[in-house]
Amino acid sequence: MLGVTSLIADRASRMRVFAPIDSLRRFSRATPAWIGLILAVAASPACDLNPNVEACSVTIAPNVITVTVNSAMNVSGTAFDCSGNTIRDKKINFSSANVSVATVTPAGQIIGVSVGQTTVSAVANGKTGTAQVTVTPEQATTVTVSPATFTLRVGQTRAFTGSPKNPSGTVITGRTLRWSSSNSSIASVDQSGSVTALTPGNVVIAADADGVIGNAALTVTNLPLGSCTLAPATQRVTVSAQAQPTITLRDTANNVTPSQGRPLVWTSDNEVVATVSGTGVIRAVRAGTAAVRASSVEYPNVSCQTSFEAVDARIVSATISPRPQTLRIGIPRQFSASLVDSIGQTIPPGRVVTWTSVTPATATVSATGLVTSLALGSARIAVRADNAVDTVGFTVTRVPVATVRLSPLSSSVVQGQTVQLTAIVEDSTGAAVTDRVIEWVSSDATRATVSATGLVSTTAPGTVNISATSETRSGSASVNIQPIPVDSIFADSTYSVATNAVSKTFAITLKDAAGNQLFNRQVAITSSTPGVAQGTANQAATVVTVTTFNTAGTTILTLRALNANGQPEGKATRITVTVTLVVTP
Repeated sequence: MLGVTSLIADRASRMRVFAPIDSLRRFSRATPAWIGLILAVAASPACDLNPNVEACSVTIAPNVITVTVNSAMNVSGTAFDCSGNTIRDKKINFSSANVSVATVTPAGQIIGVSVGQTTVSAVANGKTGTAQVTVTPEQATTVTVSPATFTLRVGQTRAFTGSPKNPSGTVITGRTLRWSSSNSSIASVDQSGSVTALTPGNVVIAADADGVIGNAALTVTNLPLGSCTLAPATQRVTVSAQAQPTITLRDTANNVTPSQGRPLVWTSDNEVVATVSGTGVIRAVRAGTAAVRASSVEYPNVSCQTSFEAVDARIVSATISPRPQTLRIGIPRQFSASLVDSIGQTIPPGRVVTWTSVTPATATVSATGLVTSLALGSARIAVRADNAVDTVGFTVTRVPVATVRLSPLSSSVVQGQTVQLTAIVEDSTGAAVTDRVIEWVSSDATRATVSATGLVSTTAPGTVNISATSETRSGSASVNIQPIPVDSIFADSTYSVATNAVSKTFAITLKDAAGNQLFNRQVAITSSTPGVAQGTANQAATVVTVTTFNTAGTTILTLRALNANGQPEGKATRITVTVTLVVTP
């Protein structure tokens, strides 16, 4: 019985280092009471089963940990004597530098409390090992949208709420939801969850948190129409001109309701004078008066009208536009003439106008108003329509480039991708010009090149400045080139080595998602049993060197690529390493 007790106590002391307390409790429930008592004593952090050997160093594995809020992860603390040997059954005390971020149990189980970073320490005989802990927000597993079903009238709004919950069903506070509508023409939703009914129909309102979506069903309905009005109530236009009155619909509750989706019939009681389209556009055909009416198809008793008068147009004024102070030599500029009739309305295009140049040696003008500057100096053009005349004068100059701006000013792309930059060239008047030569230059052609059209092609990670120069002015933009992320690490799943082996290395291959091999990346390697073997990757990330400690056994090396910020990326690779102890005679 004593031998069995010693064996079980030894097993329990090992489990104290490598398994959480909950695992020991589950084990103790499956064993007789006296065995459970032994396990409980062995798992107690106050019991040092090897007090006679002083620890010279302590390590924690893994030493870089990421957990989410309300989740847990186990670490193991290992004490070593001054010869570098593992001290079995050594008492390890765990502590957290910031328990508001993460706590740690006596058995080494780290529990995320709030988002942030802290340090977990393992102490034996005054010697300390540390691990860096990062706590990230907990992920939602369900999202509940309230109300789950609802009916709105067109034009009404309703605030919906979304509740992201963790696996235990507890609401996660402080989480920003992404709201969307399955048909934004029926109902729209802003990012605060406020829904606006637009047209009749059925739509799904969705709230997204961490890629988890909750839905609500919304039905949009119309109220019966009660009345309508047309504005203006009377209008006067010239022959051949068009006008469209504004219709206002009100429901039976006297609320204004959108006309979209409401079928209407438009009629004119005198189509010799005015015709009206199915959308309410009135066209003046000849001088006279007419009544234009709009009637609801759904509710024929709802109708409204406007009085329409068509008059013959007489041109009383002509205005040239634009009216620039300067024009650039050799660059055509289009001018137009705005004509106004006797009742103050603008006459639609189609009337005959005559363009002339007062200074033909300096600038000419075509029959359509296109002005071409020929020489430096003062110029003037004129337009005539019936008896209405207007002139505009300007100076013909060469306008230099004043500013060159690039858009976007900064961008970030992955190595191998391209980014299109646009150069906006403005002259001294603030006008954008497109007829200037632009020279593009990259500050580091080994990392990125730029084409004559501003297309940046990236080849190596780093930051590159792209400049564009026109005449004597330049603008610049920065492009941050990120390394191609590592997707997978390939290696044999098992590796065997003797403690006295000359070569203790094995090859690894880092590849991106497209299967291309990557080099010179940082690879973090952790060992499940550091006392048996540990591993380090070379700078090129092609070879792992295995370090053994004259201890036979098996350990699992976990390989994980790290990005430039030291954060894990890609998939983890696990390799089982078997170390055979060879005693040199």
